[in-house]
Amino acid sequence: LGLGFEVGGACMAGKELWGGIVLIRERGDPDFEAREMGLLRRVVPHLGAGLRASALISQASSAEPDGEDGPGVLILDHSWRVVEHTPAARRYLEDLGDLEPDWQEGGSLPESVWMVMGALQKALRPQTDRDARTVPCLSVKARSGRWLTLQGALTEARPGNPSQNMIFIEPTGPRRIAWLKAAAYGLSPREREVVDLVLRGASRKQMATSLFISEYTVQDHLSNIFDKVGVRGREALIKRLFLDN
Repeated sequence: LGLGFEVGGACMAGKELWGGIVLIRERGDPDFEAREMGLLRRVVPHLGAGLRASALISQASSAEPDGEDGPGVLILDHSWRVVEHTPAARRYLEDLGDLEPDWQEGGSLPESVWMVMGALQKALRPQTDRDARTVPCLSVKARSGRWLTLQGALTEARPGNPSQNMIFIEPTGPRRIAWLKAAAYGLSPREREVVDLVLRGASRKQMATSLFISEYTVQDHLSNIFDKVGVRGREALIKRLFLDN
């Protein structure tokens, strides 16, 4: 493809990965210099913070386009060409990026599809225990402003019929949206556990028992959560994280 040196960066905000950046030089061009690497190191954390903020600032349309009431399915062969797809899958892909006339040949599929495919291949040839347990799944904000979730799977091979790659695409559900928002608000892992118990309607005493902490500590966590999210009670918290947008 005429590609040469490559450098990548993970756009982190705290311990959360919100995106990535890959820069590629043409073959024959010089390698990235130290000053360019220094610039990338300075920029990447700001990109992570910006991507996290965008999860809260931009609002998706509440109206779903007609005919998109179920997941879309893509089936790709081992050359990563689209051999079958549902109409819903194409509509979701068009919301993720521009499709060229030869998109079924893999020429213009959105980057998110390639990311899930790459993760699927890694899970099939694991180098670590974590790779073996990985379920390729990615949430992406589409051009309409809504979140879409892509998940990869492999069909079972039969004699004369090799396995194929499948990608399911569907609007991101409320629970995963809430997880994204909780991460974007900077809630700690323990605070997210408290939020999950709030959603289940647990009392402060039940929370303390479940988390093996005192009721006073539970109240401290709740106060911190309310401050970070900008609400004043449990009902407002649930509405903000699970029902808004």
